[in-house]
Amino acid sequence: MQLDDRMKQLLRDLGHAINDSVSDSERIAEAISSVRSAGFDIVLKLDATIGLARRSEQDAKMTPLDRRFLESLHIRVDDETLEEETVAPRMVEITAQDIKFLKSLKISFDEEL
Repeated sequence: MQLDDRMKQLLRDLGHAINDSVSDSERIAEAISSVRSAGFDIVLKLDATIGLARRSEQDAKMTPLDRRFLESLHIRVDDETLEEETVAPRMVEITAQDIKFLKSLKISFDEEL
């Protein structure tokens, strides 16, 4: 699924609306106040999962760039909606010192890789 600028703005607006609703809730403010009165500091973090699906019958996939945008807004994306990324896997060079360190942590390592 390709997200255009308008859809991205709509999702931002949705995130702000959810945040504003929680921030403006007297019930939540009272509950936080009660926790603080009990002698505790509190951090409230809510996680919202938003699913998007086009109403057409197209089986469009989401691009990795769109996924990163949605995740920057803390919106989780199901892996089945993603396009396959065509980037080659990164190769990491493992030194002899790295192998020694891994072994000291009792992590086995296949040196042929």
